[in-house]
Amino acid sequence: MKYMTISLYHPRVMKGGAQYVAKDLHDAADADPDVEAVMLAGIDANMFPQYNKVGASITALPDSPREFILPGHAFNEFYHTVHDQRRTKALQRFFADHKPDVIHVHHSLWIGLELLEIARQVLPDVIILYTLHEYLPICYSRGQLFRYHENSICQDTSPDQCVKCFPERTADDFMLRRRVFKRAFEFVDHFISPSDYLRQRFITWGLPAEKISTIANGHQSMRPEKWMPTHSAKVNTFGFFGQYVDAKGIDVLLAAASIAAAEVADGQEIEVKIFGGNKAYASPEYVKRIDKFLEDAPDNLKVTEMGTYSRDNVFQLMNMIDWLVMPSIWPETFGLVVSEAWDARRPILSSRAGGLNGRTVDGINGYTFDPGSVSQLATLIVECAGNKPLWKKLSAGVRDELSLQEAWKQHKALSLTVANC
Repeated sequence: MKYMTISLYHPRVMKGGAQYVAKDLHDAADADPDVEAVMLAGIDANMFPQYNKVGASITALPDSPREFILPGHAFNEFYHTVHDQRRTKALQRFFADHKPDVIHVHHSLWIGLELLEIARQVLPDVIILYTLHEYLPICYSRGQLFRYHENSICQDTSPDQCVKCFPERTADDFMLRRRVFKRAFEFVDHFISPSDYLRQRFITWGLPAEKISTIANGHQSMRPEKWMPTHSAKVNTFGFFGQYVDAKGIDVLLAAASIAAAEVADGQEIEVKIFGGNKAYASPEYVKRIDKFLEDAPDNLKVTEMGTYSRDNVFQLMNMIDWLVMPSIWPETFGLVVSEAWDARRPILSSRAGGLNGRTVDGINGYTFDPGSVSQLATLIVECAGNKPLWKKLSAGVRDELSLQEAWKQHKALSLTVANC
C-alpha cells in the first residue's frame, strides 16, 4: 500500500498536537513493511521563508527522504482556499509521481480545500481519508466552538448565530463558507474523529454518520521500563500543560487555587506550575487577569510560570507535578496532554468539556468538574492537596490509552475497509 500523509505544518517547522499526530502516524506507516509512506506538510511560507525555494512549490525536508514541504503564500482563512496555479500544477505532478493508494489529510489550514479536488482529479480511485482535529469547518472562531463574548461553549452553529461572534460578517457569508467546506468534503471517502463528542458535532453539522469513525489519537509511551510513579513529599503540586490562550482556563485554575489556599488546614502550601507557551496569542484582557491572580496570590500559594515545553521532555516534566489540571472551558476535541499525564501515572482534575468528558473517571484515575466552575475545582484541590492515600489510589487506577502502533493498525484497517466498499 502506498500511503500519503498530508498535514498542517511539520513538527520540525512548528510544534503542535495535530502535526504530532500526523507525523506519528506517518512514522508508523513508514515502519510498516507492507506500506510505502510519504508525507507532505503545508506551511505558511510568509512565516517560514527559509523553506521557500525559488521556482519550487514543493520542497524536500532536509535529511528526510520521504517528507516534503508545501509552502503557501496567499491563504484565505475564511474559506480555507489557496488560489495559486503554480502550486496546483505542483500538486498535480506530486500526486501523479507518487500515485498513492491512500491520501490521509489532517487539516485544511495552509493546505487548501482545493487539494481534495485536485487529488481526486489526478487519482480517481485513490482513497481519501480526512481526520477532523478540531472544529474549524464548523467554527470560524479559532475552530473552538466557544463564544468569547458570552464565555460559553457554542451549541448553535447556525449562520445567523455566527455573526454574533463576527458582526462584521453576514449570515450569507457563513452560509457560503459552510457550502465551500461541504462541497470540498464530498471528495472525501471517510472521516476520522479522535473523540465521540467531536464526531457528533460534525454529524449535527451535516456529515453522514456512516462516513465518520472514531479513532483515538495514539500515544507513544516515553515511560522507562520498570519505572514506578512517585509523588512529591507534600503531594501539593498541581500542573497545567498547554497553550496560554483564553479558553484553556488557566484563570480558572488560579482562581480555584487561590480559594483552596485560603481553605486548606494550617496554611498548607499549594503549588501551581504552569507549563505553557504562546502567551502572545492570549487576549490582553486574559493576560491582565492572569497577572492579577499572580500579584494577589495568597502567601501559601506558589505559582511558577515554567515557559514552553516539548513533548521530548514532557515525561520528565510531568514528574515535577503531582496532579494534572485540565481546566479547559472550550470543548476539547481530545486532549493529548491527558495521554501524556497518564503515561507518567499522574491523576487528573479535568473539566467535562467536549472530548475530555468520559476520559477521566471520578474516583478511579482522577476527578472531573463543570467547565469554568471555580468552586468545584477549588473543592477538589483542597481534597487532593497533601492526600497521599488518594494520590496512590488514583495513580494506580490510571491505565495506558491507545498505543501509536494500535492506532496505526486501526487506520490501516479502515483504509482497507473503505477500499473494499
